[in-house]
Amino acid sequence: MTALIGDDHKRVRGALVSFLKPEMLKQYVGNMDEEVRNHVEMHWHGNQKVMVMPLMKTLTFNIMSSLIFGIEKGETRNNLIELLQHMMNGLMSLPINLPFTRLNRGLKASAQLRAFIKNLISERKAALEQRVADTRKDLIACLLGIGKTEPSIRMSNEEIVDNVIGVMIAGYDTSSVLITFLVRLLGMDRSVYDKIVQVFLIKLEIIEQEEIAKTKTSELLTWDDLSKMKYTWRVAMETLRMNPPLLGSFRKVLKDFEYEGYTIPEGWQVIWAANMTHMDERIFSDPSTFHPARFEKQASIPPYCFVAFGGGARICPGNEFARIETLVTIHYLVTRFKWKLCCLDNSFSRNHFPVFSDGMLIEIEPKDSVRIH
Repeated sequence: MTALIGDDHKRVRGALVSFLKPEMLKQYVGNMDEEVRNHVEMHWHGNQKVMVMPLMKTLTFNIMSSLIFGIEKGETRNNLIELLQHMMNGLMSLPINLPFTRLNRGLKASAQLRAFIKNLISERKAALEQRVADTRKDLIACLLGIGKTEPSIRMSNEEIVDNVIGVMIAGYDTSSVLITFLVRLLGMDRSVYDKIVQVFLIKLEIIEQEEIAKTKTSELLTWDDLSKMKYTWRVAMETLRMNPPLLGSFRKVLKDFEYEGYTIPEGWQVIWAANMTHMDERIFSDPSTFHPARFEKQASIPPYCFVAFGGGARICPGNEFARIETLVTIHYLVTRFKWKLCCLDNSFSRNHFPVFSDGMLIEIEPKDSVRIH
């Protein structure tokens, strides 16, 4: 979708938004809750140390597998994540297509992944025609269903494949990076951890994680529960401002334009960089200081200055999906565990996306009040 312009972009984006809009996502909060709880039980409980970054990538992939593909855990998921990892490695590799190179492995993985998605499209089509599947089941079923009811935004099979892969790439790395940075922050700054966990008041509204947990026995989190996690999401937004998963992206100039006395010609490639505005003290005062209160009134932030999710007509259609995924995950981590960083440095490099050399290793301790739902 990033390469499309004009009416084609509006048509494809409209189809994606129909699945990722809040009205649809409200139905999937419970599915995410179950995926997160299963993940915590399998990979966190009973362990003294965990590597956060690879675990978060596994979690976000499992959530995508469930909601995008409708695939339950098992061998198929394991094969898919391996293909996705090879494809991602190939995206940022040297353009040398020889059998032993990352690019070659990435191209082969991409071909296998596309073939797999095409088979899923055929299966969903047949199920929808036989009325044994619901268009709300997953993203592929939704896109196929929209094509029947709204011909103006109908997508070809190739377009569906392209956009499913695009959603996979965006959801696999960006959300997992955000959650990893949040875990790092909460391990380094006890005051932020305590505020997220403990009950406190904002305009007489009691919110945040332990208070929400008290209202639950075996019930899943709901959309209303997420709406009470205001401080947690402000912390996430400030984390995205200071450490955006994606530093920027390329755009192609469609026609000549003037900028600060310079002519930018048609056909040039330009790059927008998040840090140019995120760390501009004219927009965010004292930008190197972590200050979640900046996002109490988002309307006060000038347009196109906070661009962790892009902006304008091309703002990420999955930003609400990422919010739900992040809040559900942080809820179960902070209400069930305390942790500390095993390496005080915990610096990271960037291979397009941030990478921690030790996987962001932490030492975890279950809380006495943990309830196994």
